[in-house]
Amino acid sequence: MIASGSNGRLFEFENTYFHNPKVYDFIDVWQIGELSLEAGYENANHVQPCHEISFIVSGEGTFYTDGKPCHVKAGDIHFVPCGHMHGYRVAADQNLRFSYLGFNFNDRIQRADYESLATVYTNPTTDLLHDNGNLRLSFYMLINELYGRPAYDQIMVESYIKQILVQVYRMFAAEQGSVFVPEAGKNVIGKSVYNIISFIDNHIYEIESVKYIANQLGYSQSYLSHLFKERMGVTLQQYLANKKIEASLPLLQQKRSTITQIALNLNYESVQSFGKAFKRVMNCTPSEYQKQFHREQDSDEEMEF
Repeated sequence: MIASGSNGRLFEFENTYFHNPKVYDFIDVWQIGELSLEAGYENANHVQPCHEISFIVSGEGTFYTDGKPCHVKAGDIHFVPCGHMHGYRVAADQNLRFSYLGFNFNDRIQRADYESLATVYTNPTTDLLHDNGNLRLSFYMLINELYGRPAYDQIMVESYIKQILVQVYRMFAAEQGSVFVPEAGKNVIGKSVYNIISFIDNHIYEIESVKYIANQLGYSQSYLSHLFKERMGVTLQQYLANKKIEASLPLLQQKRSTITQIALNLNYESVQSFGKAFKRVMNCTPSEYQKQFHREQDSDEEMEF
């Protein structure tokens, strides 16, 4: 259901299964959706009937868990466990938009390989996390599957739900996962350069500049830049610029954020600087890319029809 302009809600795409939760393997889904609210809107505290993950798409506000306030902004992830008091208030000077997933675990979670997953969600170490870029796209794709209902959508929906739960679990547990590091040798890029590439891949939405990468990895900026250019044949600045534009493409294709929001999410100083960087890499502006992409999509659909 999509509602618009009622009681402070600018729009809502809502899928609720409160009376008959939808079962996806070990997960019982209670609600999935996306909500855009007017500045100053307030949702009164209520008992949360299920675990709920909220991903802030744009704007700012305050989320409450058992009366504890938590300021949220674009890129933040707020979690409230089942049975706790929950409410939120939108900032007075801007709208708030967020996606959400409400769920509980069913008896299948008792399998040994899922015990730690259930434990982390039942007793979280914090109620606020910040996305590294992965969760944003998973939520976008999940909402698009539910909205468009393409072929085999339920297979994809289950996949994206599990991705979201595992990604948030890893953030809670501060797990980095197993990272492949190539052995030293003349035909490999080396551990230091691989670490740079891996860091960029995993933190593209947090990186502001080459200096930020150097500080996080404990190197001087000049050494890092020289090492990367020597081993990769391209400057680190150029590589980072290309990866930022690469990260922007699926966001532009989905059209769930404005070009200005995408620029800010990728830490560009302004939408103009994003536009210039985009044109250098893609030979067109972000808006031109969007139009061309959707023209091709519409053309493909007409041919299939």
